[in-house]
Amino acid sequence: DAGVQVMALTDHDTTAGHAEAAQRSRARGVHFVPGIELTTYAHGRVIHVLGLGINATNPQLEAANATALAVWDANQRRWIDALSRSGVNLSFERDFADHPVRLPVLIERLCKKGLEGGDPVKVHGRFKKFFAELSNEAYHGLPSPGGAAGIIREAGGVALLAHPDPLREAHLIDELLESFDGLEALYMPYSDVQREALRSLAVQRDKLYSCGSDYHGYFVADYRRPTCEAPEALLRRLGL
Repeated sequence: DAGVQVMALTDHDTTAGHAEAAQRSRARGVHFVPGIELTTYAHGRVIHVLGLGINATNPQLEAANATALAVWDANQRRWIDALSRSGVNLSFERDFADHPVRLPVLIERLCKKGLEGGDPVKVHGRFKKFFAELSNEAYHGLPSPGGAAGIIREAGGVALLAHPDPLREAHLIDELLESFDGLEALYMPYSDVQREALRSLAVQRDKLYSCGSDYHGYFVADYRRPTCEAPEALLRRLGL
């Protein structure tokens, strides 16, 4: 209804939604691009890597997704156990027997348990703080960003650094970009100044750049309808 003509689904470390998204896109006359957002670790931080136009059945990609899911499961348990030790009435075995649950489910379930008075924004903020302070060992097994880029290319996709402005501010983006096809410059939550700086960087480095809403749910921010036009070079690379 908003006039979107091309849509990519880039869930974290899973392609489980592709079939349904592709079917719905066809019904609405939207061109569907199968995608992924892989979780990687380097330089003491989690770095997310986008893949567009991937083959979801690629064995290396499936293995990377399974590894990331196991890491997420273990770290989810760490957080729930830490909350329990702090006096919150929680039990991982009792309250998360269906683990690992996706982030929106995790946030909503903790709200129902009364964490932070049931405020989803505050619960999400607490989530981000805890996970940012985890040690390197908690992310053991995840691929490096360059390794993830290689996996995406092996799966026939285009590898892009996701929401990369923090990497630019940390002076890491020049080094990382060497291994990538491009970056997510036209990122809706960013300001016009941030978007233009990233777009200019991509042009200077002769790299592709993409656009995206990256909407994670009401507990992060209000939804903003994407207003960016996908660059022709990216569309050509995706065969559109």
